Amino acid sequence: MLSISGDDRHAFLQGQLTQDVMLIDENHSLLSGWATAKGRLLAVGQLIATPDALLWPLPASIVDGVQRRLGMFLLRANAAIVVTDHAVVGLWGLDAHADATIGPITLPPEAGATASDGDLAAARLVVDPTRAIMLGPTDTACALLSAGKFAEASENDWHLQNIRTGVPTVIAETSEAFVPQMLNLDLLGGISFTKGCYVGQEIVARTQNLGRIKRRMYGFRQAPPPAVAPGDTIYGPDNATGKVVMTARDGEALELTAVIPIEHSDAVWFADEAQASRLTPLSPPYSIPAPAG
Repeated sequence: MLSISGDDRHAFLQGQLTQDVMLIDENHSLLSGWATAKGRLLAVGQLIATPDALLWPLPASIVDGVQRRLGMFLLRANAAIVVTDHAVVGLWGLDAHADATIGPITLPPEAGATASDGDLAAARLVVDPTRAIMLGPTDTACALLSAGKFAEASENDWHLQNIRTGVPTVIAETSEAFVPQMLNLDLLGGISFTKGCYVGQEIVARTQNLGRIKRRMYGFRQAPPPAVAPGDTIYGPDNATGKVVMTARDGEALELTAVIPIEHSDAVWFADEAQASRLTPLSPPYSIPAPAG
């Protein structure tokens, strides 16, 4: 997890991330991405504010690289970016219509709602308010989980929930592979089209305004074998190809998200070029518009 502290933390990230960081406060978190100057995503995650810092939970495979690369842009900004060893715990099964009690924290039911107590923070997912992220010292988090009503699950289970709810993820294998709209960030409120400039903004805005969104992220299910992995190619009609975003096991089967041409979203897709392993489409968890033009 990244922790960005200092008086200029909001202003600094405002010039870097796709989200309007000024809208993020101690009560409300938002999804955001960070892209290259060419508009290719380096990271995606929900940005959470505490009284002292902005916290950005990111996959372990990219967090160190993002910290180093983002730090190159600090210049004279009064901000510090560090990788913390705090636990990042995913919780699900929350009531989306009532407050949730997580240790000393009372979390309102609204999507993106955030609350903190000392060095412990929690936020409901923007995409799915029945799930939340808890951030804090590992021993504190483990003690709360042991004393609470939550049953232990695996990281794979969390990824499976992300796939089924259409939450995008960027890991090392997919870094710089997608523009934000390909991962549906615009559909999930993860891009501000009204704030000022940020890295990659010209490409992101041009893609949106000129109707150049030709590829989107969709979900699939694959019966084994062989299993695909993030960054792998999948195959559709008329020599069309797609790229796998994330995968997770569901028993013997595999569920995945992949970016494919929108015009072929209703077509038959395969995990292999020989078209021996057919992929079953998952129902989109939110509306995906048809391509412009």
